[in-house]
Amino acid sequence: MKRREFTNLAALLGTGSMLTPLLSKAAENHLTSFFENDNGLPKNLPSNIRALVENVLKQKFSDVNTDWFGSIQIEGLLRFANRGFKQGYEFADKWFKYHIENDGKLTDEEYFKQYDGPKARILRDGPLAFVIYSANLGVSFPVHELYKINKDATAKRVCFDVADAVLHYAGRDRFGMLAHDDYNYMNFAIPDTAYWATRTNAIAATLCTDKDVAAIYWKQAIFQLEAGIKYFLDKEKKLVRTGLFKGENATTYWCRSQGWLLWAIAGLLRYLPPSHPKFKPIAENMKIIADGVKKYQSKSGGLHVLVDDPSTPEEVTSISMVLSALKEGTRKGWIPNEYDEVFAKAWAFILKSVDEKGNVHNAYTGWAVPAEQKQVNKIDERFMGFVPGIIIVAADEMIR
Repeated sequence: MKRREFTNLAALLGTGSMLTPLLSKAAENHLTSFFENDNGLPKNLPSNIRALVENVLKQKFSDVNTDWFGSIQIEGLLRFANRGFKQGYEFADKWFKYHIENDGKLTDEEYFKQYDGPKARILRDGPLAFVIYSANLGVSFPVHELYKINKDATAKRVCFDVADAVLHYAGRDRFGMLAHDDYNYMNFAIPDTAYWATRTNAIAATLCTDKDVAAIYWKQAIFQLEAGIKYFLDKEKKLVRTGLFKGENATTYWCRSQGWLLWAIAGLLRYLPPSHPKFKPIAENMKIIADGVKKYQSKSGGLHVLVDDPSTPEEVTSISMVLSALKEGTRKGWIPNEYDEVFAKAWAFILKSVDEKGNVHNAYTGWAVPAEQKQVNKIDERFMGFVPGIIIVAADEMIR
C-alpha cells in the first residue's frame, strides 16, 4: 500500500470525511447487486449439515469471538454467502461491526475472557483490537471475505493491521517461524502457526497496490510456509509431524497437523499468481500430504488421532480440514485429480459424525501438546466453536 493510499484510508476511517457518504453509498449499491437474488443455502446441502449451519446462526453474534473458535465459524458462513446466502453475510457483518465497536473498549482482563488460550499482547491502534496469540490472527480471514463482498474500508484496514502484526510485532522461534504466543518461543512450534502467518500476509499482498510493498508481504508469506514445510513435513512418511518440541521433531503425527499444513499451503496458493516461481514447488508438497492421507485414511473415512496408529480413535475435524484443502486443490488444478475415493470416504465419515440436529461427534477437542503426549481420548469432551466451522468449510467445498 502506498503511503498516500494509507493516509487516505486513515482519513476515510476517521470522522468528518466528506467522502464517506459517497463511498458508503457505492458499497451499499455493490452489496445490493451482490445479493440481488437471495439463494439461501445450497439445495444439495445435506439436512444434518443444514441443521449445523442453522445452529451457528442461532448464536448471538456478540458471543462469537475473534479467536479461531469464532472466526472459522464466520468464514464458514461467508463461504455460503459467496454463493448467495444472504443470512450468512448478515450474521458475519453484525459480528464484525460488534467487535469493531466493542473490543477496543474492553480492558485487557475483559478482552481475555472472550477466548480460551494464551493471554498475549493486545494491539489497539487500529479499528479492531486483537491479541497477538497466533490463533487470533486468523480474524483477518473472514474479514477479508467480508471485504470482498461489501468493499468496506474498515475491513480492508483490519487485514493490513493483522498482517503487519505478523511482520512487525509477533514473536518468532529460533527457526524464524511465527511464535505460538508471547510466552512460547522455545518450548514448541506447531503447524497451525504456519497457517496464520502465511495466509494473513498473502491476503495483505493481494490487497496492496504498491508492488514493492506487496513483495514484502509475499516474501513473509512464502518464508513462513516454506519454514513450516521444512520443519513439519516428513516427506519420507508423507505425513505432517505434530510439531517441534524444544527444537526437536515430534514423535507423533497428529491428525489435525495434516489439516493445518494443508490449509497453510492452500492459504498461499489461493492468492499467489500461478506464474510465481514458488507456486509449483509448494503445490508439490500438497500432493505429498495427499498421498500420505490416502495411505493412512481409515476404512471408515476418518483419520486416527495419531494418523499412523490405528489403535487411536477416528477423528472428524482433521479429515474435514484435509478434505476442504485437497478438494480445492484438485478443483483448481494445483494437484492431480486422483483422490475421489479419499473424498468420498471422508465425506461419508463427516456425514456420519453429524447427527440430525447438527451436533458433531468424533471431534478431538485437545490440541497439539496433549496429542504429542499421546492423550488420544479427548473426544467430544466439550463444545469447541472451531468444530462446526471446520465442518461448514468442508461442506462448502464438497458440494460444489
